[in-house]
Amino acid sequence: MVTRCKIIYCEGPGDLVASYAAWKRGHDFTKETSVTFSGQFFEFCRLKSLSFYAVSYCSLAQTIVEGSCTVSNLPRREIRLPKIGYELTVFLYAVRLLLIALQVRPQVIFVTSGVTDWIYLGILRLSGARIVPILHNTLWPEGFPPRQGLRQRAYRFIWQRCVWRTLAVSPACARQVQSIAGPVPITIFKPSFPAASFTEAKPKQFEDTSFRVMFAGRIEENKGVFDILDIAEQLPHVEFLLCGEGNALPELRRQVDARRLTNVSTYGQLERVQLLDRYLQAHVVIVPTKSTFAEGFAMVVAEAILLLRPVISNPVVPATEVLQSAVILVPTDNVSGYVAAIEDLSKSGSSYHRLVDQAAALRASILDDSTSFLESLKIIGKRMVGIDLHRCAS
Repeated sequence: MVTRCKIIYCEGPGDLVASYAAWKRGHDFTKETSVTFSGQFFEFCRLKSLSFYAVSYCSLAQTIVEGSCTVSNLPRREIRLPKIGYELTVFLYAVRLLLIALQVRPQVIFVTSGVTDWIYLGILRLSGARIVPILHNTLWPEGFPPRQGLRQRAYRFIWQRCVWRTLAVSPACARQVQSIAGPVPITIFKPSFPAASFTEAKPKQFEDTSFRVMFAGRIEENKGVFDILDIAEQLPHVEFLLCGEGNALPELRRQVDARRLTNVSTYGQLERVQLLDRYLQAHVVIVPTKSTFAEGFAMVVAEAILLLRPVISNPVVPATEVLQSAVILVPTDNVSGYVAAIEDLSKSGSSYHRLVDQAAALRASILDDSTSFLESLKIIGKRMVGIDLHRCAS
């Protein structure tokens, strides 16, 4: 007999099984600097005694079943066809999720950004469950709206007819949904960070080393990593520390060597402790996301500010709106703007320390969990009218 559950929770490419195992042990998932959203979901279900089926499309296929709760890495089969390959991939994955829903008969399905296209939420609605999208990305790069077309009209239909409630990681995400669908109900949450990991925050001594700029995140072209190389060429007296992994890492390293950029170091993926140490070695953090990426928040901005490192970024990054007092904004996709900002800041101790003071003033609000993902789930839980918040029997 198939075990019924109250909730299906659908996440992206992360290892959900490993995250669940860490949460069960009461440990932070050390591959992440923030408190994982999946861990907060598991905690919500524990607090409310809710059964669940949590699924990610992590390529490491694995499943854990504990009573009426299931956690599964269900790889998404990539269909490599020109133009229609991605659409077929996410459509078929939505169908697979529907088949799971028809088996376990949930009353609510949470779907995070990237699991499928939002257009296919209508497929999941065929299960009879209430649909709650969780936006970790904007619908389009902030400040670069698309032309009104078929996809936007489809999104309007989905949000008006198929979606019950929406959770959004930033005001930018919420604004974009409501610009398409009108005043639909949206709860905005923010990322959470383990306070214990940020207790050693001390301002960087401005004069103690050459000026250091750090990047942390996915090593991809649309994250602006190759712009950093262009910036480094123009600022040979500034050191650049690049941390993270991604498809573009081999090409990035090749270009560092080819351009003979002795002021650029790449470190690959780091565990939390090592990554935080790199933050502390830097003076500032750069987040040069390009206009081709629909950034939802950019947690690196909050991490840097927690560690009293000012940020240089651009308006396509929604976190800069929330934490703007400790951020230097330059025009999106503008290499010369980054060069000027870094050059000016590296020469002005007073400007630098003013931004550090602003970062210190923001720490309490970043660590305040009153609007965390967990709290947003509790708000949704209160609106689950007619749902008995107890485990279902097999």
